[in-house]
Amino acid sequence: METVAELDRPAEILQRVAIAQQSGNKRDRPTPEAVVAAMVALEKESKKAKRTVTLPELLGQWQLTFVTGTTKTRKKAGTAIGAGRYLPGIPNITITYKTDPEQPGSAMGRAVNQVTLGAIALTVTGPIEAIANRSVMAFDFTQWSIALGSWTAYRGSIGGGVESEAGFSERSLRDRPFFNYFWVSDQAIAARGKGGGLALWVKV
Repeated sequence: METVAELDRPAEILQRVAIAQQSGNKRDRPTPEAVVAAMVALEKESKKAKRTVTLPELLGQWQLTFVTGTTKTRKKAGTAIGAGRYLPGIPNITITYKTDPEQPGSAMGRAVNQVTLGAIALTVTGPIEAIANRSVMAFDFTQWSIALGSWTAYRGSIGGGVESEAGFSERSLRDRPFFNYFWVSDQAIAARGKGGGLALWVKV
């Protein structure tokens, strides 16, 4: 059980999650309640400091490790954070952020979201945009594929495909899904999704 002093250092709680995940020593993981409390505290700090996030800070592959649900409320916001839980690791869920080779140095890039179960891999990809002077990453998945090992069994379009991707950056933020990243480190990143839930990814 975490002590009061440890809970006063929320970044250390998330760092412990990352270290435990990367080392495979899950017995050292903080409790789900402590992780949720740490994420909420870091989100408040981020808003107060008006922190921003750029695409280079998020580049690389990250494994989805911890998520919370949402619950309906009667408050104006409509939702509240539900219980948090660690993901089992099977299937393995990762997201990879890449720069756009056709627009080097820009806020535009691509995301590769992949779910793997043994030799089977389901992959969705699409454009991303790091919103200037904010901590928001907008995205849209437009292509998907399923593969068995190195063999791609199917590849196709989703959500409007190429046409949707062409107009991606022109759409308003409220018309695009996004993650609001409130904590970014070399080992892990944490964000609130558009639907209100929190998520933590650990660097692969």
